Amino acid sequence: MHANLRIFLDMWNKKNKRVDLNFRAPRKRRNFFEKKEKNFPNPIFFRMIFRLLAIVFFGVAVYILFFSPFLEIKKVSLEGIVELKYEDVYKKANESLSEKYFYFIPKNNLILLSGSEIEKKLLENFKKISDVKVQKNFPDGVTIKITERKALLIWCSGDSCYIIDKNGYAYTEADFESEEVKQNNLLNVRDNSAKPIKIGEKVLDEHYIDFVISIKDKLAKETGVMASGEYQTGSRIAKELKIKTEEGWEIYFSSSLPMENSIRTLKTFLDKEISQDKRSKLEYIDLRAENKVYYKMRTDADEMQTNAD
Repeated sequence: MHANLRIFLDMWNKKNKRVDLNFRAPRKRRNFFEKKEKNFPNPIFFRMIFRLLAIVFFGVAVYILFFSPFLEIKKVSLEGIVELKYEDVYKKANESLSEKYFYFIPKNNLILLSGSEIEKKLLENFKKISDVKVQKNFPDGVTIKITERKALLIWCSGDSCYIIDKNGYAYTEADFESEEVKQNNLLNVRDNSAKPIKIGEKVLDEHYIDFVISIKDKLAKETGVMASGEYQTGSRIAKELKIKTEEGWEIYFSSSLPMENSIRTLKTFLDKEISQDKRSKLEYIDLRAENKVYYKMRTDADEMQTNAD
């Protein structure tokens, strides 16, 4: 009887799609620490999105930094211009900004601007300039600071004359009608060796320049002797200087000797050995030997020849 009942119940459950609870498979207990499995989307999709965004970001950054008007240089100012023409220097500086890298990348960009290129161009085209500094002003400005050479003397060799700066460089040929020469009242030194000179060449050392510049005032102050006309030297390496006085006689100096000692020796000699009325008969005084004086007086024949001339 029980067997028949069991068969009947099975048939009824199948018909009504019910599962006997007594015969249901036991459920597996889940470990507390067991991670629940998740279904992630395809990682290839995210990689493609990331790469696309990176490309877009890079393209926008390149445009803003190198091609957009944001960093384009619009203001160029010059400082330190004294004797040079502002328009000429400004035009030459702008030539560097108007050029391009690889024919399509503009150079007038604050990031791409090459300060050294501007410095080189200005120094090559304006020998009057001794130093250039380029300062970038965010976001669209540039300040170019210029130091002009200070003309100290004119050095003549052969048929050419050159302006010498404080460092001894011949930076341009001398134009005696220019304001630079007239306003600075430059001294003239004649190199009797007539050795040719190249523009930009270092002709004199600083010590010799200081000697030449200061000797005129010290000579007048200590002895009352006034120098006139141009100075002369045997050559630029001789370290000697020949000065003609307003009284017509000459003085030979050596820059290798202290100037103060030479002038003191000259003053002592003039005070003790040569009276004022005899100075007109002097031909020269040679101070090129330390603590010694060599001199020569004009003869009557020399004086007659001078008067005749």
